[in-house]
Amino acid sequence: MNFDNHLLRPFVHTAIFLATMVVISAAGSDSVGQQTSVEPGFELLFNGDDLTGWNYLPTTEQQKKSRDGWLKSDPNAPAWPIVTKKVDIDGKTETDDGRFVANDGTLSVTVPAAGRTVQFLYTQREFSEDFILKLEFRASENADSGVFIRGKQLQCRDYPNAGPYKSLGKFKPGDWNELIVSVTGTTAHCTCNGEVLETAFEVPASGPIGIEGDNGKFEYRNIRIADGKLKPTNKVSSWSFELNGDGKGNTTETDEAITFTTMEAGAENWHVQAYQVALHLEEGATYTVAFEIQSPDEVNVFLQGIINEDDWHEIGLHEEILCTQEFRMHEVTFTATDVVANNNRIGFLLGGAKGSVSVKNMTLTKK
Repeated sequence: MNFDNHLLRPFVHTAIFLATMVVISAAGSDSVGQQTSVEPGFELLFNGDDLTGWNYLPTTEQQKKSRDGWLKSDPNAPAWPIVTKKVDIDGKTETDDGRFVANDGTLSVTVPAAGRTVQFLYTQREFSEDFILKLEFRASENADSGVFIRGKQLQCRDYPNAGPYKSLGKFKPGDWNELIVSVTGTTAHCTCNGEVLETAFEVPASGPIGIEGDNGKFEYRNIRIADGKLKPTNKVSSWSFELNGDGKGNTTETDEAITFTTMEAGAENWHVQAYQVALHLEEGATYTVAFEIQSPDEVNVFLQGIINEDDWHEIGLHEEILCTQEFRMHEVTFTATDVVANNNRIGFLLGGAKGSVSVKNMTLTKK
């Protein structure tokens, strides 16, 4: 790739990425809007229509101790109901107490008629592997909520007024804000609209994702999660297939392989490309990408690793691959450099020539 192409590519990447995210995330918009399909690599935890996949869990002993201490120190502390058994709410649009309501793509935390009440809504699933959690929230003035990461609460509030992160410059009062939590092992890197809240927030080894109802009206939407690993190679849904410039193409899948077909190559090899995104890579770690690849047209492609956000810079992986008419195994080892926490992509630049390329059994392993 020549120097001019390398300079131009980030701008095209940025345009494609922003166009995609306009559909996925309307952060900053006044309208609520319904949820749509999420970006490749992510799955919805909240379907936008009802509370399927969520439940009330029994109050833990630690929560009971916290509750008792709170009530003892403040006789006027709000009610904190004890939950004695799990309450499944699959298919319901709201909890029986009306505290959490699903409507038009939004999960709302309501203000109880009886006054402030502390309540917790959790996913039925528990998460023990590394993951990236993304969501958007909108807080009324002084509203207080929280997002539970494997059961530990990260404060999610009207930050400028309710704290604890009062110095944020990009927070939008009364508007939609994006929260991203990247969990590696038992620590989480947390941001709001790209500004760091916590660099190493300690979390349990396993547990559910949760939402707190505490003070004031709160709204959540586009709650989605990715596990930071490669997805099944043969699934179209595993890949972000991107067409830039005059590039034209499509993808098809079989039980074994994914096939990328370039019908118009465009002026540069990055005008047609396919990536697996939202990958977790550790800075300075050594990885091997292994895959089988073939092309009846015997074209050349580039295997590339870049960050999954503007400015789309490379992270130590850029290798030319000759595709023969028969499937051939390739293994490429690289050291991850200048990565972004849990937000990288690995895939192929396909626009070097017209033709079809099939890939199967792709893996990413840490040395």
